[in-house]
Amino acid sequence: MTIYRLLSEIQLKHLKEGITINPPASIQSIEAFQSKIGFNLPADFIEFYSTCNGFECEEHMFNIRKLEEITDFERDYGSNWFHFSDYLVSSDLWSLRVFENHYEIFNLGEVEIVLTSSLNEFLERYLKGDIFEPEGLYYWHEEIKSK
Repeated sequence: MTIYRLLSEIQLKHLKEGITINPPASIQSIEAFQSKIGFNLPADFIEFYSTCNGFECEEHMFNIRKLEEITDFERDYGSNWFHFSDYLVSSDLWSLRVFENHYEIFNLGEVEIVLTSSLNEFLERYLKGDIFEPEGLYYWHEEIKSK
């Protein structure tokens, strides 16, 4: 499923509880962000931020952060990583880590859990089960931990 389609489905699912999909980030904003963090975003993150500059979902206060929010605090990014998503005002964080030839999305809960190397897959899991429901993000964490 494309990023645009995933965002449309997420928006429809959360319309009742409340969701704000931000307008797209400009190419200049994306380039400025990459310059500030010191590395290039993966293609699917560029596609996401070119489609919307994050979103805020009222249910569980789940967010995918705006580019400019990611770099507000130096503790939220490093030389090859940044926190891009949170819920309940940073009670838990999902992050991107970039290596030379690949990237991974991980969670820093009690134990670090690498979830995927696909923003599409991350968004699909959120669409299926939000944070706590079957097939959602924490269900996914448990699936991986039990392997």
